[in-house]
Amino acid sequence: MCMSSEYIFLMMVIPGPSNLKRLIDVYLEPLIEELLQLWHMGVRTYDHATDRAFMMRAALMWTVNDVPAYRMVSGWSTTGVIGCPICMDDTRAFHLQHGRKACYFDCHRQFLSAHHSYRRNKKAFMKNRVENRLHIRG
Repeated sequence: MCMSSEYIFLMMVIPGPSNLKRLIDVYLEPLIEELLQLWHMGVRTYDHATDRAFMMRAALMWTVNDVPAYRMVSGWSTTGVIGCPICMDDTRAFHLQHGRKACYFDCHRQFLSAHHSYRRNKKAFMKNRVENRLHIRG
């Protein structure tokens, strides 16, 4: 639903053949300034339905990004063993023995319900490992 055209207020594509991650602030600065103004001071707005003016305030609730854009906007590294923005430092990611690449296999069973059958599955995931950790949603 959030990607339907009637719900999209701003769509931005940063063009260019090279990676512009250090320039993304230049593109986002006007948006951030306007959001700060809308949050702190508000803007006098006319409501035609009630025939009254009011101070409109607004906030950015979420963004929809691919992983590289998420990394650029949030400043969170999405690579390495601490690449999951949900798990952060409490991850079970590991480096592959021969390739030295970060692997996230079997790191997210903790988010399943306490009685989910995958938590006890010792064959389809890490050998002989049962997931007992419960992720407490904040």
